[in-house]
Order: sequence, then structure tokens, then C-alpha cells
Amino acid sequence: MNAKRIIAVTAISASLILSSVGIASADSATPSPSTTATSTASATYAAQLAAYRLAMADYKIAMDKYEAAWRKTMQDYADAWKKTLQDYAIAVRAAQDQTKAARDAREAKRLAIDVAFKASIEKAMSDFTAAMAVATTPDQRSAANTARKSSVAAATAARKSALDALGPHIIKPVKPIAPVKPVKPVKPVKPVAPVRPAAPDKPAKSEKTKK
Repeated sequence: MNAKRIIAVTAISASLILSSVGIASADSATPSPSTTATSTASATYAAQLAAYRLAMADYKIAMDKYEAAWRKTMQDYADAWKKTLQDYAIAVRAAQDQTKAARDAREAKRLAIDVAFKASIEKAMSDFTAAMAVATTPDQRSAANTARKSSVAAATAARKSALDALGPHIIKPVKPIAPVKPVKPVKPVKPVAPVRPAAPDKPAKSEKTKK
């Protein structure tokens, strides 16, 4: 009786072992739906991540071009304004120099006129003195005095005519109108950065894994 029980127990144990092996083999050969979904999600995420990295590389190139273009725009703006101010300063200085040159030229002519006038007066007085030195009659002295007056009047008229020919006094030039600073360029919209894809959720642990 004991021998039969031992044989029966052994047969049942062997059957259970074979059954477990078969089940394990079946599980290994056919992946579960959750495993397939996880693999698909991982492959999709990998493709999205690769596309994101390419987009990010393009974005960095676009940003470099954007920043370089903006720097050039602002530099051109600053250079143009600087050139405008320099041109304005040159125009102001040119007007001042031109006025000074005209004023100096007029003053030189005026001085020459005064020198000539002074020489004419001195000659008239010298002639008058000489005439009076030899004059012995009232008529001779009167004639000398008349000649002096005539010479002084002629010298005065010549001076006035020469001064009138100079024209009006040189006045201070009108300052050129100062330039108005232009409005700063408007900064363009930056390129939009790509969005990094979200990583797939990790699959939940099965009841078998938990045990």
C-alpha cells in the first residue's frame, strides 16, 4: 500500500513539473500585450527624440543667425547715427570757419582803408604846414587852409566809399539744424524652440513580478 502511494505521488509531481515547464515555455514564446505596447512606445519615443535633437540643432543655427543679424542691425544703426553726428559737426565747423575767414578778410580790408585814410590826412596836414611856412599873405594862408580842408574832405569821402564797398559787417552764421535721432530698430521675433517629447510611462509591474 505504501509503495502504491509513493508511485502515485511521484507521478503527480512529475505532471505538475511538466505542466509548469510548458506554461513557462508558452509565456516565453508569446509576448504579452503589455510588453508589445511598451516596445512600440519606446520605439516611437526614440524616433521623436531623434527628430527633436535634429530640430534643436536647426534651432541653434537659426538662433545664431538671428543674433548675428540683430547685432548687425544695431551696429548699422549706431554707425549711421554716429556718421550723422559727425557730418553735423563738420557742417557747423565749416560754417564757423567760413564766417571767420570772411570776417578776417573784411577786417584786413578795413585796416588797409584806415591806413590809407591816415596817410592821406597826414599828407594833407604836411602840405598845409609846408604851405603855411612859406605863406606871407592872407590869401596864401587862406589858400593853404582851403587846400587842407579839401584834402581832408577827399580822404574822408574816399574812406567812406571804400568802407561802403566792403558791405555789411559779417554776422554770426545760423547754426545748422541739429539732426533728430532716428527710432531704434524693432527687434524681430525670435525663432521658436522645439518642444522636447515626453518620455513614455514605464509599464506597471505585473502581479507575478510583485510576488
